[in-house]
Amino acid sequence: METLSHLAVAFGNELSSPLSLGLILVGVMVGFTFGATPGLTATMGVALFIPLTFPLPSDMAISMMIALYCGSMAGGAIPAILINIPGTPSAVVTTIDGYPMTRNGRAVEAYGWALVASVVGGAVAWLALVSLAPALARLALKLGSAEYAAVAFLGLAIISSVVPAPLVKGVLATVIGLGLSVVGFDQITGQGRWTFDSLQLTRGIGIMPALIGLLVIPELMSTLFQRGGHAEAPKTLKGMFPTFAGFARQSVNMIRSSVIGVVTGIIPALGGSVGALIAYDQAKRFSRNRANFGKGEPAGVVASESANNGVTGGALIPLLTLGIPGDTVTAMLLGGLMIHGLQPGPRLFETSGDIVWNILASVLLANMAIIVVGAIGFRFFVRVLDVPKHLLAPALFVLAVVGTYSLSNSWFDVVIMLCLGVFGFLATLGSIPVYPMVIGVILGPLLESETRRALVISGGDWTTFLTRPVSAVLVTLAIAILIGPSITGLLRKRTRARTPDA
Repeated sequence: METLSHLAVAFGNELSSPLSLGLILVGVMVGFTFGATPGLTATMGVALFIPLTFPLPSDMAISMMIALYCGSMAGGAIPAILINIPGTPSAVVTTIDGYPMTRNGRAVEAYGWALVASVVGGAVAWLALVSLAPALARLALKLGSAEYAAVAFLGLAIISSVVPAPLVKGVLATVIGLGLSVVGFDQITGQGRWTFDSLQLTRGIGIMPALIGLLVIPELMSTLFQRGGHAEAPKTLKGMFPTFAGFARQSVNMIRSSVIGVVTGIIPALGGSVGALIAYDQAKRFSRNRANFGKGEPAGVVASESANNGVTGGALIPLLTLGIPGDTVTAMLLGGLMIHGLQPGPRLFETSGDIVWNILASVLLANMAIIVVGAIGFRFFVRVLDVPKHLLAPALFVLAVVGTYSLSNSWFDVVIMLCLGVFGFLATLGSIPVYPMVIGVILGPLLESETRRALVISGGDWTTFLTRPVSAVLVTLAIAILIGPSITGLLRKRTRARTPDA
């Protein structure tokens, strides 16, 4: 009851303040812009807006930055669905079914599902944030390096198996991504790995240059040289939002994926990509239409977007209760909280309770604003499909170059991005999927660092991954995902061989 009374007062404060509501709306709109523009990130958006919040009260400033965070996660689905270019790393999974729906003339439906799933994911995350935050955060802290490494391994196994390509090619692409992730200085020995005596390569290959290079550039080259352009823009927005019956059919998928996103967000360093992958895999396993996944199945979009936005609320739990950021965006939010005189940690609710409850109320309001901004803005977003490909591709290429350069003001990152773009294009010509490469770059550092840390703790004993219950279950599940299809196929062949011809 005490929680409900605090929330009632907080919602009253937020709803009675036009300035607060306006800032939340602005934050969501800016977030959509950053999320929908390849090369711009939520981290960059929060970093740029922190100085602008100095004159604002603490709760309003943090509320606007969190709204920007939520809006960017939802906005990443726009280019993923319309032009097969994820606006954020976590939207990579959305492209698997979102873009095929657009190619099939179902762009409006795909985007409607993405919006609804985003709001449901955000709402579930908010419920966890206000009711289970301390308990869930303490649970996450009990996980060790072996569990983190097992989760990363599971994510890599899932992406290798769910892409619409043979498993061998999926695994090959994942290994290539892992190879790219180890470029640079070894964090323990200090030795250079695959640097080729290049000073610039000692910094390693950044996630955003890899993301833009492997996903954006090949798509632009394919658009120019192989395809006849993107799908046509829909003439009407009718049917954007699902019917009640359709929503009911996807409700279990939404809730399950949202919970997966929340749990993933609570665990530091995992992020939306892992949550989306696990949710997508589970949606496929429980679906009656498994064969449709990768060809334009709405359940795939629902799973990815529910998990993405579930991660946002989940990542706020360790941030507010323990002062531990779950990803780069919440690391920026941590800086924003401290700049405004708030010290995240176990005593935050005691020392700044009124401000924190106002912030929590604004999280739900920001998720509600997503569906309003998204629905009104889609009629403008979809116009990108009407732009001729000879104009759209160069414009997106310029954005890709500017976005890559702006991350660290390095032209070398641009060169890396272009080289990976050419490599990614050649890989697509060989029917090798590029999505696992990107996930390999994202999860590679986590897998390596946590594996080595677990081995140091255990004295070099590899069985530590099998003697700890949680990691043992995750490793076993990952291995089953990788070898299960082969074993199933072999058993089917033997069954057919033993069955006499009719």
